[in-house]
Order: sequence, then C-alpha cells, then structure tokens
Amino acid sequence: RRKPKHTAPRVEVVRFDPVRKRDLIGPGGAVLKQLEDRYGVSLDLSQEGQCLLYGADASVVSKAKIAVMDLVADVEEGEVYEGTVIDIKDFGAVVELLRNKEALLHISELGDREGAEMSKRQDPGGLEITKRQLEIGQKIKVLCIGVDPVQGDIKVSRKKLLRKELAA
Repeated sequence: RRKPKHTAPRVEVVRFDPVRKRDLIGPGGAVLKQLEDRYGVSLDLSQEGQCLLYGADASVVSKAKIAVMDLVADVEEGEVYEGTVIDIKDFGAVVELLRNKEALLHISELGDREGAEMSKRQDPGGLEITKRQLEIGQKIKVLCIGVDPVQGDIKVSRKKLLRKELAA
C-alpha cells in the first residue's frame, strides 16, 4: 500500500538546533500548549533537537510542522523570505519574516527609484516615500542581506531582490 488510510494517525519530525528548544516551549510551556491547542496535535520534544508531531489529519500535522519550523528556524543571509510589513518609520519599514523574527527594510533598500529620490531630498524624513511604497499588513518578498551575529539584527533588501530577479 503506497498511502496510509485517511483515518491513520500521522507523524512528522522537525529537526532543529537544540539551543532553539526554548523558543518552541515558550514561557511556562505557553507556546507549546498554544500550538497543540491551535492545530489539535501532540508535540513530543526530545533532547537531541527534534520535535515529533502527532495528529489525526495529515493537513493539520503539515500546518503544525510549518508553524514549528517558523519558530525554530534561523534567518540566513542570501535567502529570500516573504514577510509582512508590521511598522513604517521615516527610515524604512519593519518586516516580520518568520513568526518570531523581525527585520529592517531601510528606505535605501526599497528600490532604485526610491533610493535616488531619497538622496536628492534635503528633508531627512522619508516617511512619505516609504508610505507610498508600502502599507502595514502588506506581504512583500525580500532578500536577507545581513544578520548581526551578536545582536541578531536582520537587514533585508527589496532592491537587491528585484535586481537579482531581473538578472535571472
């Protein structure tokens, strides 16, 4: 039999850096409990850095797996992410990349036209330019251009992603 019966319970495994286990458990087990309640799955964490997800439905287990991976994943330089704009400032925008990772999209990294327009202006505020290009809640694709290993600050670029896509 190639596929198990649709009534058979499902199991998925997510491997992660053991240091990230605390991100998955959360304060007092709150994150773990929330995942179990939201998706109707059971999570079993081992010391070796793996999470076993048990559930009755393959689609629910798959959604839970994606949520777990978002919590324990690290943002890597050079990777493309789809994020959500969560705040707009005069120097750029704050973009949520993963469930627990925020990045700075500086105004100079919005695109070629916006960066040139910003450099010609005498006024140091770029809030209007940023608001013309982005809005809170908007989904955008960005390229990670840097991760500070000490503070964990993440910098992303839309301009470099657009250039990369045009070159391909």
